[in-house]
Amino acid sequence: MFDIFKIEENWVVFNDLFSKNYNGDSIRPVAQELRARRPDLKFFFCCKRKNKVKHIDMADEVLVEKSLYANYITSKAKYIISPMGMPRHGEKRKGQILVETWHGSPIKKIYLSRDKKSRKFQRYVKQFANVDLFCNQGDIHAKNLIEALNLNEKSIINCGLPRNDILFNKNDKFKMQLKEKLGLPPDKKVILYCPTWRRYDHKAVLPFSLDNLRKELKDEHVLLMRSHVGKHAWVDEKNNKIDIYDGKFVFNGGEYPDITHLYLISDILISDYSSAIFDFAITRKPQILFIYDYEQYKEEFNLYYDYNSFSPFPKVKNEAELINAIKNYPDIQNNYEDFVSEFLQYENGSAAKNLVDKMFAIDKFVLKGSF
Repeated sequence: MFDIFKIEENWVVFNDLFSKNYNGDSIRPVAQELRARRPDLKFFFCCKRKNKVKHIDMADEVLVEKSLYANYITSKAKYIISPMGMPRHGEKRKGQILVETWHGSPIKKIYLSRDKKSRKFQRYVKQFANVDLFCNQGDIHAKNLIEALNLNEKSIINCGLPRNDILFNKNDKFKMQLKEKLGLPPDKKVILYCPTWRRYDHKAVLPFSLDNLRKELKDEHVLLMRSHVGKHAWVDEKNNKIDIYDGKFVFNGGEYPDITHLYLISDILISDYSSAIFDFAITRKPQILFIYDYEQYKEEFNLYYDYNSFSPFPKVKNEAELINAIKNYPDIQNNYEDFVSEFLQYENGSAAKNLVDKMFAIDKFVLKGSF
């Protein structure tokens, strides 16, 4: 009913319901680029609950998702930008520009790649039909995402992910300040443990003994823990929440809003089937894939890649192998550059700039909407 009103040429809606703080992931660098170029733009940020918005410092106004007012503003905004899913389920008026920055190149098969006949998945992917610009890291990912989301191939923009631009930042002062903010000792190597999502309702089971890791690694390392998107609580095998942070060896990375900053200060990444593998590779720093549940996970989700030959990173399946891999990680990782060239050929530190260039270029043409 709001589509009778004229579109406001200087309104931008950021629909980041994926991040913990509603203005993270790739949304923030894009907003910063837009603000630098177009101070006249008015920024609206969506959130789930109005009492959680104090940290949305770039917002001119905050909207609560699915509210009548949010629908009104979204129907009038010239630009709508999201890292995952579109407001109004991707419905678009003539003249609006929908931008999907996406939130990471998948390793496990998603949506229509998993099941083309699923009505649930078919309904979900309809929201991407009208997307004008979709950010992409590499040709392999574009192929997978087109299949999974039924994307229009012309919407793909090979610019990298804006959230990764900061990984090209060599500012040592920034890194030192961040380590100090998190309470990390300056003389220890930082191990970042960042697993992907599993079928636990916002809970993540700890797959190793912290006591054993502490005993073996504390002299030279600290452990920075971050569950999926920093939203999942750590639990034991009986699903009981556990307090794991001691501020000496184990530190909390889940409360910090931007994981790419954590990549900058980490010396080693431990992950599994997460898109973090691709993003962290930009740094060229060591990675270890802790795939203790590989057979089960592969059967449940299916994967785009054969993990036996997928990457050059050590693959371990139990705690002893994990500790050994950390202690004996090679100084030179063979085939690392080949991995980067194959999966990240469009990451160059200018994703936000290149995306905004495309946004303003496409704005010069009459865009066909869904109404």
